[in-house]
Amino acid sequence: MRLVRAFVYGSVALILGMGWAFLYWQSGAIDLAAGNAARSALVQLRGIDERWNAQLAAARFASGRLEPAPFDAAYAWLELQALRLPHAELGRALGAVRSAFESKASLLRRIGADDPLEDLSGLVAVAPRLDRLSLVLEHAFDDALARAERYRAWLLYYSAGVLVLVALLAFALRRANVGLEERVRERTRELERAMEELKQSQAMLVQSEKMSSLGQMVAGLAHEVNTPLAYVKASLEAVRTRAGEAGRLARETQWLLELLQAEKTDEAALAAQFATVRALLQDKRFESLEAQLADGLHGIEQLGELVASLKDFSRLERGSVAQVDLHQGIEATLRIAQPQLGKRVVRKTFGQIPPVSCAPSQINQVLLNLIVNAAQATREADGAIELRTSMRDPDHVAIDVIDNGPGIAKDVLPKIFDPFFTTKAVGKGTGLGLSISYRIVQRHGGKLEVESRPGAGTRFTVLLPVNAPQALAA
Repeated sequence: MRLVRAFVYGSVALILGMGWAFLYWQSGAIDLAAGNAARSALVQLRGIDERWNAQLAAARFASGRLEPAPFDAAYAWLELQALRLPHAELGRALGAVRSAFESKASLLRRIGADDPLEDLSGLVAVAPRLDRLSLVLEHAFDDALARAERYRAWLLYYSAGVLVLVALLAFALRRANVGLEERVRERTRELERAMEELKQSQAMLVQSEKMSSLGQMVAGLAHEVNTPLAYVKASLEAVRTRAGEAGRLARETQWLLELLQAEKTDEAALAAQFATVRALLQDKRFESLEAQLADGLHGIEQLGELVASLKDFSRLERGSVAQVDLHQGIEATLRIAQPQLGKRVVRKTFGQIPPVSCAPSQINQVLLNLIVNAAQATREADGAIELRTSMRDPDHVAIDVIDNGPGIAKDVLPKIFDPFFTTKAVGKGTGLGLSISYRIVQRHGGKLEVESRPGAGTRFTVLLPVNAPQALAA
């Protein structure tokens, strides 16, 4: 539609421009120089005719052959200039003048001793025909001038009409521009609202992916938490059971001390009290109490480590930038992902890498996504996952997550970083994990690369700059 409208507007502008150009050309089409040149040639022809007449007059008193002055050049110049002034009578008038000159020249050449002058009474008169041609030339010039004046008037009216049309178009364009500006402002506001809604939706999707990941981890960690909780529970139950016996031991010991401090003490009662206290002290259940308390403390320490590890993954938004030991982050991530890893073999090949400037919570989230994906792509019985770190170049660190799974098909590989794309069953994934990971690595100024062949496993490589870009730290 826009193309058709542009074509129509262009055609109208072209037609108007051609009309103006035609009128302008016609208004200046009168050739003043041609008119003046025709008059000059006509004067020359009159002069030639007068010289011929003078020769005729002289022939009355002298005999001999006459040679008329040539007129062809003057006539050709007259004809050339006169025909530049279009007029219906010019052709006939020019023809009559030429015929008169040719006839008169022929008669003049016949004058001789044997041609008496009185036989030339029928000599063609040239002057009247020159006068007629002069009159026709004036009429032609006047007609051309009048026609030019008409075209000038039409050009004036046409130009005024075009100017009025241009003014109307300018007014219409100004009104349209005002309306367009208002529509643009309204559209801009709509786009801003849509962008804000999109950002909110994106934040909600990221939060959804975070909760999905945390939900899977928490479900797996529930089993891991049961073991340290069992230690704590057993220790507390043992302490509760021993608490009554410890209280009895304290009471019996206190009674023994009172017997020893008394001035008069029954030896039999004292011996019996010693035997009671000795029997309580020799109870082996008190000996195991310390070990059970140690087990409880160990369970609490394990719970603390799990909570500390989970704390690093409590949010996906941009965290503070710090110098981070990536090896520590990988170890923490492996502890979090242990429920998903199960019995799969995990090999770690750590190279010599410097601390990296990054947001640790975000990089740990990327590693968690890659490790969990590798675990889900392999079987627990014979699955193997390898984690490698190395220097890609002096300014970049590479982290490889390699699995021995079935690999990724070629037609699927270009889509794995697209939002909402997943090959998992419905309800098993949101399709945002790799997309979010890709965005996080990109914001760090790095790259998330993938290599895979069906049947040969998959390698994901996280390439990070040693120094974070300024935009990340801002």
